Amino acid sequence: MLERLRTRVHEAGLSNVEVVQGGFLTYVHQADAADVVYSRYALHHLPDFWKAVALARIRAMLAPGGVLRLSDVVWNFGPEEAPERIEAWCATAGTQVEGEWSREELEEHVRDEHSTFTWLLEPMIERAGFTIEDFAHSKDGVDAQYVLRAR
Repeated sequence: MLERLRTRVHEAGLSNVEVVQGGFLTYVHQADAADVVYSRYALHHLPDFWKAVALARIRAMLAPGGVLRLSDVVWNFGPEEAPERIEAWCATAGTQVEGEWSREELEEHVRDEHSTFTWLLEPMIERAGFTIEDFAHSKDGVDAQYVLRAR
């Protein structure tokens, strides 16, 4: 993915984009404060404790007013709805990979990944020093896309 991004940056003739490899918890930002950080379907790999730490680390590398674009699996429903909503999500895939995922892979995600609820993630976001400027939650309550502004 990084090589693909580097190619796109080069093809676009951009000189103000730095592509780096680093983990949420290990990357040390040594350049000027960033204007934009983009995270797509990666934050759910961290338990909530480490999500909060990662969000604070991202905020620390952004300039005031900078933007974090965050897309991830974020449950937009309450625990009482979880069995029905998770079953409906897993039922969207077949036994074989159909589209992007198989049912088995979606079930594995629920079991082994660390997706969280919007009502837990959003206070973490705000506490880390961001304002939620825009958000969209999928109709099925599984995905969320945020535009977060560094305060």
